[in-house]
Amino acid sequence: MTNIENIQAQITPLRKTLINHSLYQKLDNINDIQSFMEQHVFAVWDFMSLLKALQNHLTCTQTPWIPNKNAKLSRFINEIVLGEESDLNESGLPQSHFDMYLEAMEQIGAKPDLIHNFIAQIKNGRSVKEAAQQLNVKPAIQEFINFTFRIIDSNQPHMIAAAFTFGREDLIPDMFLEIIKNEEAANQNISYSKLTYYLKRHIELDGDEHGPLSLLMVQELCGNDAKKWEEVLAVALQALEYRIKLWDSVTEQLSEQFEPQV
Repeated sequence: MTNIENIQAQITPLRKTLINHSLYQKLDNINDIQSFMEQHVFAVWDFMSLLKALQNHLTCTQTPWIPNKNAKLSRFINEIVLGEESDLNESGLPQSHFDMYLEAMEQIGAKPDLIHNFIAQIKNGRSVKEAAQQLNVKPAIQEFINFTFRIIDSNQPHMIAAAFTFGREDLIPDMFLEIIKNEEAANQNISYSKLTYYLKRHIELDGDEHGPLSLLMVQELCGNDAKKWEEVLAVALQALEYRIKLWDSVTEQLSEQFEPQV
């Protein structure tokens, strides 16, 4: 068994917990998806910070330019950045996956105000932790993004790659697409094309390109260093545990809702 296969085996129980999470049974209409997206957007946002942290470590992003020792790693991460930060949207125009998600939120009727205010706070000089506290972001979201930035602040590329590769795989089930399709069929004048495109594009890239590249990146960063492989496993497990806590929080909120969101 390779090191990658060992990690995948070790995280399988947590992956199964996520795949079979009760949250998905709660998401049976557009109102629920709106509520979900308003919280999940923070995970879409901080994923980009993991990505840029890796790019900072694995390429030269400053001047004067200095050659990177491992061109293979530079190519891996630059290919992923190209797809995540400047993919082509449904209109064929360059756009980040985060901005695609925001537009999908607006089209489906989810409220992007909180994430917009959060980013505005950061632009004004607040730290991620301070901005989340100031805006009373839900505790599970705060824990999730604070963990992400603790890993980024470790300045250890293999640990950042672990969170990126094993903790951030696309866990939104195909049932989302079915709910959207059914809603559009029932209401002929409604279209949720942006969310449909985002989901399909994300699944396509993760499965065909970004997933395999990420695994190669972890392999290249760890090599034969047993300690690094141990740290990769620890980060992968923690990342999935925080994702489960986030899913638990969203599930609890949906259970408490007596009136559908408008």
